[in-house]
Amino acid sequence: MILYPAGDGWIAIRQSAHALISFQLAEHWGNRTTPRPAPRAEVLAAVLLHDAGWDGREETPRLAPSGAPVAFNSLPAGEHEEVWTACVERAATRGRYVAYLVSHHVSHLARTYSSSPSPEFLGQEEARRAALVESLTEVPRYADLFRTGGDARNQAILRLTDALAVLLSVGAQGRATLPGLPQREGEADLQVTCVGERIYRLRPWPLAGRRLTVHAEGVRLPQRLFASEAQLLQAWHTAQLVPLSWTLLAPGTPAAAGTAMEQEAENEP
Repeated sequence: MILYPAGDGWIAIRQSAHALISFQLAEHWGNRTTPRPAPRAEVLAAVLLHDAGWDGREETPRLAPSGAPVAFNSLPAGEHEEVWTACVERAATRGRYVAYLVSHHVSHLARTYSSSPSPEFLGQEEARRAALVESLTEVPRYADLFRTGGDARNQAILRLTDALAVLLSVGAQGRATLPGLPQREGEADLQVTCVGERIYRLRPWPLAGRRLTVHAEGVRLPQRLFASEAQLLQAWHTAQLVPLSWTLLAPGTPAAAGTAMEQEAENEP
């Protein structure tokens, strides 16, 4: 889960809900300057399923030594790789290219965020991808992806939609930079600036329209620290689901939202 600060407590966003935020971003990804995902169905499936290995693992939250619930970034060492392997295996039930993209993504996470990534895990995923590429290149539509660089674009879309959804889910303040945004004229740094409560401005703008609002549900926990795991479990099982939304703006777009009909039109891919 991801912990969004809310007053004296948290709103716990399950990884599956976080993945839904990523999916909404990917669904609207692309415009005249930012290439769209292609093949669209497989890339969107990979984005939605990139955290599927967490499914069923967050229904009984655990307590960290700090007294806060265990979140995705405080999971004990070694457990991430078990989850990441499950992510790839669940993605594989939707297609080879879906599994290939998710395997690339979890390997990126292991190299970037793990203090000591397991060589066995990285080797396992590298071997998996090699076998997938060998079979995928026999299919013309996938062979073209690897030949033209479209595959690197799709990997970047998965990486960026995940990273952007994390920034939203943790309530990031100030400005953050996400490198490697594919543009038709080369790569750029994606600047993400908080300009209000759950309102962010993106530069360059990578989405359709000029404004996008994304939604998720979270579990409201009444306090940030718990005296015992039993206290945390009691709070979890009596907690309410609460809706959250975040608005993303293109440069120059005013923060005030238009009518519901206008916003819906802006959100169309």
